[in-house]
Amino acid sequence: MDLLRAGRAGRVVCAGAFVLSVGVLSACGSSSDSSAGTARTSEPSASAASPSAPAAHAKPLTEGRLKAAVITAADVPGLRADTSEDGSGVETQRITATSGGRVCTEFLNAMSANAGMYGSSAAVTRGFTVQGAGSPVSIRVSLVSHTSAAGAQRVIDDARESAKGCAHLAYDDGGTTRLNLAPLSAPVMGDDSTVTRMGVIVGKQGVCTTVGLVRVGTVSLNVMVSSDGYDYGDLQTVAKASVSKLERVDPQVASAAS
Repeated sequence: MDLLRAGRAGRVVCAGAFVLSVGVLSACGSSSDSSAGTARTSEPSASAASPSAPAAHAKPLTEGRLKAAVITAADVPGLRADTSEDGSGVETQRITATSGGRVCTEFLNAMSANAGMYGSSAAVTRGFTVQGAGSPVSIRVSLVSHTSAAGAQRVIDDARESAKGCAHLAYDDGGTTRLNLAPLSAPVMGDDSTVTRMGVIVGKQGVCTTVGLVRVGTVSLNVMVSSDGYDYGDLQTVAKASVSKLERVDPQVASAAS
């Protein structure tokens, strides 16, 4: 399952022309209004929390249990289902950055929770839209089960560290996609989490995407929010709802998370 489709046809396109450089990050600006939930913040503060240690006894979840645990449009006010983004199945093909070097390749594979590298055993994705003050906001939520909590934690660790050393990259997904990255300091969600701003460029079109990776027990949660500006508020609202439902629907995850 490809978790890096944010730049392809059908995604929300950022207003204005994009320069294929660090300028794509500032061109996006910040989205300030949307109807998904009530939690809004203009800029998150640095985290004061420490990640929980992976539990040795945590067990992987099946695809069926992930489907029961992933949020629906009814779980967050303002969301509408976008079934064209729904999918299942783990990512098994290793992605290689065509520019940016080894650290950027590491970021891509952490974002996709590559099965061979992170022990991914099952995955489900759900798509949503929400009407913001400007263009509609597009949201993708993915739950990936890992064979161990340590595997899920490595997704978070590798994404967080590699984003610091990979400002610009390109990769081939049937066409060249370019990413300009900026790690975002944000409060910890779940057992541990990391948030990155991504300016995604395909051809002459750009997408402003904010992506959050969250660990809950043996599950890594990927929330991607694309709009006409970087939208941390909706990401936080959807991620918190996803963590809450995952723990509520599957008590095993909640009990094994700490």
